Amino acid sequence: MNFFQRAFQQTPVDEATQAQRDAAYQKGRSDRRDGVDERGLISDHDVAVRRAYDRGRRDERSRGPRHRGSPLVTTVLVLAACAGAFVIYLGVSQGSFTNGGQAIDNSLANARDQAAQAGHNVAARTGDALENAGQTLKQPTNSAG
Repeated sequence: MNFFQRAFQQTPVDEATQAQRDAAYQKGRSDRRDGVDERGLISDHDVAVRRAYDRGRRDERSRGPRHRGSPLVTTVLVLAACAGAFVIYLGVSQGSFTNGGQAIDNSLANARDQAAQAGHNVAARTGDALENAGQTLKQPTNSAG
């Protein structure tokens, strides 16, 4: 029971009855959380206990499904943790984080240079192919006829 129900209740209730109703309320919440759909789980025929049990089930149902979190956020956090572990590994293996950072910078510079060279090669080959195609179109075809 919440504060307002206890504070403004019409008839005074003794501690034992209140404890029994609170237990029924908590049982209703736990049964709803566990997915139990049967109403006849409590053996008491007391109307107040039945109402407390039903109210507990209703309150737990109104909370809605429990969300575990976003898979996207989890993936980003795992990738960030992997990157951090890699930086720590480089710092330890290179003797200092400065040397580890230089190793990363050198690797990135090599990759950038290789990508630039590959781009130049593709552009040169494409230009050559277009030039050869243009020359082929300019040559007259010898037709035997």
